[in-house]
Amino acid sequence: MTAAVRPIREFELLNRIYAGNRELAERFPGRVRVPPGDDMAAIAADGATVLAAVDSVVEGRHFRAGTPMALVGRKAVTRNLSDIAAMAARPLASLAAVVLPAGMSADSAESLFEAVRSTAARFGCPLVGGDIAVHAAGNAPLVCTVTVLATVDHAAGRVVTRSGAQPGDRVYVTGLLGATMTEDGGGHHLEFEPRLEAAAALLGALGSRLHAMIDISDGLGRDASHLAEGSNVRVRIDAATLPCRAGADWRAAMRDGEDYELCFAASGPVPESAAGVRVSAVGAVLPAGGGPLVEVVAADGVAIDASSLGWEHAAAGGISETQP
Repeated sequence: MTAAVRPIREFELLNRIYAGNRELAERFPGRVRVPPGDDMAAIAADGATVLAAVDSVVEGRHFRAGTPMALVGRKAVTRNLSDIAAMAARPLASLAAVVLPAGMSADSAESLFEAVRSTAARFGCPLVGGDIAVHAAGNAPLVCTVTVLATVDHAAGRVVTRSGAQPGDRVYVTGLLGATMTEDGGGHHLEFEPRLEAAAALLGALGSRLHAMIDISDGLGRDASHLAEGSNVRVRIDAATLPCRAGADWRAAMRDGEDYELCFAASGPVPESAAGVRVSAVGAVLPAGGGPLVEVVAADGVAIDASSLGWEHAAAGGISETQP
């Protein structure tokens, strides 16, 4: 009898990885300042703090076949820059490792690499190295992996993690949410602007009152739950306050993912815009216990567990969605 194969679940696997953080800190004391589990890791290097993150775009998972290579290369870089924004850090440099399909044309490959190079340069994160491989044969997908390095904003002297939210804080988001992909596979998820300047403006305006921040890549429900879990608090969202993109309602705003906006918790007054980007108050931070990590209160006053609303890049069948 053949044993059943347990499918990979992205967040289960990540939680197993994060479980080793204590051992990491013990083996490398003082070197790892922010371990796996945040948007970026932070490492001490000769008295300075260097942040690092890596992410991939995979054909069939993060973009559809036929998407212009210029947009694929751009997204491969900007989704990593969104992680830098989430830490209110400054880009330093980037590297790219690409595995090309066997039948890809030279023109397409050059378009991809030019998009990676030019996008990285535009945002002050120059491409300084990488690797290229080609699948041996078959229909294996294009995979473009980008690593980014960043530094602490010296004026602020700190990075912002997911783990500082406090009961009594208000919860905010930048920009608009939901309806990030059009029927043909295009849309916001390929064209978004990483919120680097907005994050810097928020940190400059709020200082120590900016308690926690995360970028919204998997859906506000899932990502707010990461912030809540990291901070040992709960989050309540008011559905009526969610800033929705055209064609989206509050459910889409909570679950669609690939918004690449910022969700943050702060105390005291918060500006209505940051570096020209809209900032909306959407909820509150509550003490831990007594309910789900994230709940959304609908117009009828009913509270819904929203902790799992979002997207998971499952091994089988591509992107899976959790419905409210």
